[in-house]
Amino acid sequence: MKKERLRIEKLKKGTLLKEVRLQIFEGETVHCVFDNIQEKQMFLKIMTGEEKIDYGKIYYKEREIPEGQMSRLLRSKIAVVSSKSNLIDAVTIEENIFLIREKVEGSWVKSRRDKKHALEIFREFGLNIDVEKSMNRLTPFERVQIEILKAYLVGKRIIILTSLTNTLSSNEKQKVSGLLERLRGKGMSGIIVEPLEDIDFAYTDTVVIIKHGRTCAVKDIMDCDYTMLHTILYYDEMEKRTGERAFLFEEQKEDIGAEIAGMSSAVLKDISIQVKRGEIVKLFCMDEKSFEEIAGVMRGNLAVLSGSLTVHGERKEIKRNIKGLKDGIGIADGNPAAATLFDELSAMDNLQLLLSKKANGIWTKPKYKKSIKILLKDIITKDIYKKKIRVLSSVDVQKVLYSRWLLYSPGLLVCIQPFAEGDIQARETARTMIYMLKERGVPILIITSNAAEFNYCSGREIYVRNGRMISKDKAHQFLYSEE
Repeated sequence: MKKERLRIEKLKKGTLLKEVRLQIFEGETVHCVFDNIQEKQMFLKIMTGEEKIDYGKIYYKEREIPEGQMSRLLRSKIAVVSSKSNLIDAVTIEENIFLIREKVEGSWVKSRRDKKHALEIFREFGLNIDVEKSMNRLTPFERVQIEILKAYLVGKRIIILTSLTNTLSSNEKQKVSGLLERLRGKGMSGIIVEPLEDIDFAYTDTVVIIKHGRTCAVKDIMDCDYTMLHTILYYDEMEKRTGERAFLFEEQKEDIGAEIAGMSSAVLKDISIQVKRGEIVKLFCMDEKSFEEIAGVMRGNLAVLSGSLTVHGERKEIKRNIKGLKDGIGIADGNPAAATLFDELSAMDNLQLLLSKKANGIWTKPKYKKSIKILLKDIITKDIYKKKIRVLSSVDVQKVLYSRWLLYSPGLLVCIQPFAEGDIQARETARTMIYMLKERGVPILIITSNAAEFNYCSGREIYVRNGRMISKDKAHQFLYSEE
């Protein structure tokens, strides 16, 4: 019989959390999906004792926790591991692991003894980390592994993993799941608080969806699939979009779309990509070096040694660098989404700034502003236009970012990590806007090294590994073969 580790009943906190229910057993992993980043953050603060609940009950090992003891007990039993490391760079690996453990003899750790102990623990759990390595040389992946082990050693019984989507590669996330699997055998429980697109069905027991501050679904992993969960989470938005009018813009000239042929750089070798009008092509970089290189080349920051570019039916050799809009290429950066916008300018200013490269005198003629508002009336509300980008919500930032390209209609839109935004509503907005651009006929190239992003929207798939294009079958061998 399963032993209950934690149970939450009718939890309420302010206007964010209205009725949260959650149950987790010893040795179980629950994937928890929030539709709003503020709700997620408040939940994490409650779970670590930073915030108190307004209403509800929390049970630990089937015993109700008294209100006065709730923060202390949760803080002592739950650890949060995220992209923001809690390790101390000024001390060694073994000091980070053992420094604050209960029952440590003396005021400081015994370096030689604990270095040996750390090595033994790493071996026991299959961690390939050099204990002699200085903290500031550790990779994010190594830091996450050390924090998980430290949580176990200091007596935490529940580990919450969150905000690791854009920090770890797909392979690294699988290894973290493997580490949690080992700890499950020792009675540890895990809560994964990540977007639905990051769910790992192989390592998850239960999926909990919290929507509009309420637990709206609790599904055993054997009784659900991605399509079912996606429908539960996004049903409201899907209904809202049903029957919306087609987006009307000026008629586009017929052409094949865009093509990059034989492009090589210091890292890339003979990259060729064709994107038809109204097509989404998803480029998955299987290593970070390839991703950084191809993103840098498309942004115009890194040199091209050879290759050609065809946009709007016009072919030209790439001379050293890709020159953005001069070459007909638009860039939409998703990490952060506002990276290609101007924070101190208003939403309307940002829209006009890009269009001014196409239409002279746009700043001085009111008719252009009126036309923009008419064209975008179903996307951007009137009150947004005068606001500065820095005060907009993440959802509205996404709308402004992609509305610029709806108006401009580039020969090729390159979206770099378009779904990197942490707020799930912002991610959904980005996807909706990309589909609008597709319907308009804009060729779209999505570049990412994150498997969750890669699977977040539909499109033709291509793969790059070690600077070279490889087949889908070959890519899947690397992604899914057991190491």
